[in-house]
Amino acid sequence: SKGYNFSYGARPLRRIIMKLLEDTLAEEVLSGHLNSGDNAVIDISEDGSVKLLLREKLEL
Repeated sequence: SKGYNFSYGARPLRRIIMKLLEDTLAEEVLSGHLNSGDNAVIDISEDGSVKLLLREKLEL
């Protein structure tokens, strides 16, 4: 299964997660939907599809 290798354990899982997140975030930034200071929630469904949900900016 994805994310696990007998020799390397769960280390490949990190690469899979990073690829999913980086690809999704990069697409949103390049399209102008996600800007500096925006907040987003990443939702990964059981079938592996990734959704980015934009949230209102939070004042810290």
